Amino acid sequence: MANTATPIRMEPTVDPAAQPADALRAAVETAPAAVPATVRETDAPASSPARSALDQLSRIEDKAARIEEKYARTEALLLRVTDKLDAATSQMGEAARQADLEALRQEVAGFSRRISSLPGFVSLMVTALVTALLTAAIVVALQKYGLPGVLPR
Repeated sequence: MANTATPIRMEPTVDPAAQPADALRAAVETAPAAVPATVRETDAPASSPARSALDQLSRIEDKAARIEEKYARTEALLLRVTDKLDAATSQMGEAARQADLEALRQEVAGFSRRISSLPGFVSLMVTALVTALLTAAIVVALQKYGLPGVLPR
């Protein structure tokens, strides 16, 4: 945005008999060839065809330079967007890992609660001892008083 004032533009004239592909080439390539080597840009009169061809070529080069600058800015913008997208992707991956870790923590806490509600070693030993004693007492009672068909006397 350095210079907002633009000079008066002259559009290139195209020979109607020329092909469309040849029209642009003719407007751009034949103009410099028409200028003698001894004539400079400042020496040519303002209305000469060589001067207008040089002006057109200069405007085309300016437009090409502006297009290249816009392309470079767009490319830099896309690189910044790509970097931001990569950073956001890594943050989302980290958040997903944190969510996975949190789910794992909750599952381990659930297992811990279930395991802590189970009876301890002492309770199991007492239960095993009581079961063994009751089983022995029932077998002795059945042998002594016998039930018909359960244990022979």
